Amino acid sequence: MLNRFQFARLRAFRRGNKATDETSRSDPSRAEQARKGQDPQRYPEGQNPGGNANSGPAPGPSGQAGSQVHDSWQDDDRVARLLARRAAAQEEERQLALERLGGRAPATSGAPATVEPVVRPLAPGGKTTSVDFTQATPTERQPDARTTTVPALEPAPDAAAAASSTFIDDLGVEAGPAAGQRSTADPTAHASSWRRDGGRAATSARVVCIASGKGGTGKSVMATNLAILRARRGERVLLIDFDAGLANAHLLLGLAPPYDLGHVMEGEVTAREALVEGPHGVKLLSGGVGRQTMIDPTRRELDRLFKALRPLEAEFDLILIDHGAGLSYSTVAHLAATSTLILVTNHEVTALSDGYALYKRAHMVNHSIRVGLVVNRAPDERIAMDAWERFRGAAHKFLGHTPELIGWVPADPAIPQAVQMRQPAVISYPESGAARAIKRIAGWPPIDHARSATGFYDKARRALR
Repeated sequence: MLNRFQFARLRAFRRGNKATDETSRSDPSRAEQARKGQDPQRYPEGQNPGGNANSGPAPGPSGQAGSQVHDSWQDDDRVARLLARRAAAQEEERQLALERLGGRAPATSGAPATVEPVVRPLAPGGKTTSVDFTQATPTERQPDARTTTVPALEPAPDAAAAASSTFIDDLGVEAGPAAGQRSTADPTAHASSWRRDGGRAATSARVVCIASGKGGTGKSVMATNLAILRARRGERVLLIDFDAGLANAHLLLGLAPPYDLGHVMEGEVTAREALVEGPHGVKLLSGGVGRQTMIDPTRRELDRLFKALRPLEAEFDLILIDHGAGLSYSTVAHLAATSTLILVTNHEVTALSDGYALYKRAHMVNHSIRVGLVVNRAPDERIAMDAWERFRGAAHKFLGHTPELIGWVPADPAIPQAVQMRQPAVISYPESGAARAIKRIAGWPPIDHARSATGFYDKARRALR
């Protein structure tokens, strides 16, 4: 039984015998020369590779063994000549490489070669460097050196101003001065410092989203009271009720807007024309009640609405967005664009569960978002802190990060009374426990830094895609 290698050799041997028989029949003189080891087409007369014109392998008993040995010898000679040509080509490539490297020969010690990096400065701070291997040259590897420490380069003369400027994160949120620099701005003048200069807005407004996940947690009451408190500080505040179709912020402020988000999305009026003014100069853009177009808008309709809302960012210092319950398409797009989220929940397990789901989703679409948690309508501080610990423990265990506790608001009868009066509690009952707690929440520092270098609704439109 022959294996495949033996079978291949046998087939080649038979093909060689067949070619020899055909040659002998067509040209007897050439067959005789081939039998003696001479090929008139391959070697000139008198140049037998065996060293003798008449020498050749002796034929075997069958007259075919000599031809087989001769074919094998010719194959070996062909391989030798191919190897010689390859060696010559490699030598030529080596000479060209030496010329490109400036005549420096590679290491011949037998050790593997590494490259010598060219160090260039990466940042103007002088503490980080980059390694450029595009201009590397071979060098001999040190036997014990695995890494090389490169000293930091000195910054360029014009880098001092860049090092003291503020930096922008991936979402375009201004995070403050660089390390080692002290801000000289007056912290109490943040409202006036961002007002329009010469009729042109210096930057986009700060945008803070207020959401809950579950309905009935009191986020609309929280949003309206926060808007009033921030307007009292001299800020131009816009409240957008994005609880589309089930809006009630206008009721809590005692307003009756003729237009809402549905009219803006359909192009009937501009976003500026749909605004109404409330207490202390707060502007409201209502979400409408019972409008079918706003209950389940398409992506194209939301894109058209976001585009219409974009000019409002240049006219206000702070925009508060009151979202509806759940994780609608518009809510997720806002979460992907904002830098600051106030998450309102209660101590009930259902509210905590839905709030955790919204917090998880917010970090999935926006890794840089800053979330502050408010435990609303808590019977006492112990129950509020217990709810916070449960939320924080679940987030830390399953997500690896937790929100920030802004505060808790006690269950106060002043809140339902203020709702019946259609007036925020910070106006009707300013000394109530709930109003004082909301005042502390209004001073949360991230609200003052929730500014974007690019348009908020430009980023929301990109999130839709």
